[in-house]
Amino acid sequence: MSDKKKKRAVLALGFFDGVHVGHKKVIDLALNMAKSENAIAVAVTFDGNLKGFFKKGEKTIFSLEERVFALKNSGVDEVLPVPLTSEFLSLSAEEFLDWLNEKYNVIGYVTGDDYTFGKGGKGNVVALKNYAKIHGGKVETASGEYIDGERVSSTAIKKFLQDGNVKKANEFLGEFYTVTGEVLHGRTVGKTLGFPTVNMLIDNEKVKLKDGVYAGKVILDNVTYRVIINYGARPTFNLDEKLIEAHIIGFNGDLYGQTITLKFSGFIRSVMRFNGSEELIKQLGKDVIETESGRYD
Repeated sequence: MSDKKKKRAVLALGFFDGVHVGHKKVIDLALNMAKSENAIAVAVTFDGNLKGFFKKGEKTIFSLEERVFALKNSGVDEVLPVPLTSEFLSLSAEEFLDWLNEKYNVIGYVTGDDYTFGKGGKGNVVALKNYAKIHGGKVETASGEYIDGERVSSTAIKKFLQDGNVKKANEFLGEFYTVTGEVLHGRTVGKTLGFPTVNMLIDNEKVKLKDGVYAGKVILDNVTYRVIINYGARPTFNLDEKLIEAHIIGFNGDLYGQTITLKFSGFIRSVMRFNGSEELIKQLGKDVIETESGRYD
């Protein structure tokens, strides 16, 4: 493919798990460079769970679908999820950059200052700059972002989520932590209690939140609703399978089979075992009041 046919592009390089405020610095630099160079901005990520590929049990903050949505929402023109295969990961740093240059007429690269790439992660910012000197293209790097003295990282955000501290996770993300999934048919117990719920399975690749009841929001047909989200098991009904049951306050429609995105805004309480439906109904009423209070907005 000749350069005339390939799109002029500035590449934002990284895994971008979570697309946190540090990642957004990289994206913003890429957007600015692309605008000045009359090029498109492309975010390069991986088609799957990169860390889990190397270390069994390692989880992601966002699924690929959620990551692509967040990257596009940050303003990039295209997202390129590169193959997550042993063959592709065996490419040297130079071969990896050659592969990207086959896809686009690359006129610039933007990365975080700790970015590594290529087989064994042997490529770094110095190697990238050396490559650009030979093959052409600008290179810009973004320094790390710090909040309350702590460097913003995917590792830190995962720890916040595992502790149930979605408020702090959201601060590091610069947006709501989200879970996207298909609404499944449930047991309709919530409906009989006066609190109908939508049920969603949790993507197995995502880091697990602390079991609990959370305040959140969902946008349906351009209307924002407050949501009570039960994340985890349901001990009152002796059910150990972990999933999401969400009561959308003030919504009465049918969402079965639809894909929705729940935004988590705060931890309300731990999962509790109740002695019967009456206790549960009473507590759910309190949860509604707590969620509608606005203190988690």
